[in-house]
Amino acid sequence: MHIERLAVPGPDWDEFVEARSGATLAHASPWLAVMREAYGLEPHGLVARDEAGRIRGVLPLVRMRGLRGGVELVSMPFLDTGGPLADGPEATRALLDAALRLARERGAAALDLRLVEPIPGLGAQAFSDRLDLYLPLLADADTQWKGLDAKVRNQTRKAERSGLALLESTDPCAAFYEPFLVNMRDLGSPVHGVAFYRAMARGFGERLRFVVTADGARPVGGLVAIDYAGAVTVPWASTLRAERARCPNNQIYWETIRWAIGRGARELDFGRSPRDSGTHHFKRGWGALERPLAWTRLAPDGRALAPSLPGESRVLEKLSRLWERLPLGLTARLGPWIRKRISS
Repeated sequence: MHIERLAVPGPDWDEFVEARSGATLAHASPWLAVMREAYGLEPHGLVARDEAGRIRGVLPLVRMRGLRGGVELVSMPFLDTGGPLADGPEATRALLDAALRLARERGAAALDLRLVEPIPGLGAQAFSDRLDLYLPLLADADTQWKGLDAKVRNQTRKAERSGLALLESTDPCAAFYEPFLVNMRDLGSPVHGVAFYRAMARGFGERLRFVVTADGARPVGGLVAIDYAGAVTVPWASTLRAERARCPNNQIYWETIRWAIGRGARELDFGRSPRDSGTHHFKRGWGALERPLAWTRLAPDGRALAPSLPGESRVLEKLSRLWERLPLGLTARLGPWIRKRISS
């Protein structure tokens, strides 16, 4: 098995990924360019090929420096999933060995793999207190609508009755980002820069959609939806706290479900949530099913490591308490500089 290191994967990368049942949005090749373009991060695309030159596995990685200065290789930062995607154990092992070698070469203290399922024989414990939630999609929107819980349907209608409507904007990225910036500040979470989302939109093209709801011309919430490997995934969604009673979340998610069905997706991936959290219950209300995550961290020599860098959680807690008190404009300027150092 031969391993290649690619800075810019070719089209055969995505052809391989989209033909595999275990593929996720994190395995899409555009992410490597997005990470470099938006944040100046160092991406590495590992490809395992057999003797005939056929791809047998891929592993996207990004080298990151954390808030306390520690370096890790992550697959994939800012997303819920990642890790090797391969035809069999031989290719999987070859990719892992290559990733560990790369970690040693690039001075990384850990290899962070955001697995959906543990890798047999890896000898490492999977750490995760969070679940991915996904909704299987039916063949048409009318049937999907009728199968929803009555409460969800009523809340979705309530958004329209209260005067909210989907926003048609000449700059949907900006419309999404306006309430997103406010909500992330209120949640105490450093915000991704708008340049990150613009790079994403360029990288994914018509596969990506910003779904935004508004009160007149004023955006009150929105989400990012990306169609890849048979699923439409929502990695980011946000609505203004002051507007929650009008159910804008229901409106943008139902529109996304309709869009996903129209594109022939098999499921809507709502993304991860802490167990028994408010977002967990919201997603379950749509009929979403639970998929455990198996995030795993390895030392460069292959030993299992704790879930996060020492002290990183304490730094994030202090940062969160400070962040929610900062002026909005300051969070917009500081957010991207900090956010590129937080992989979750």
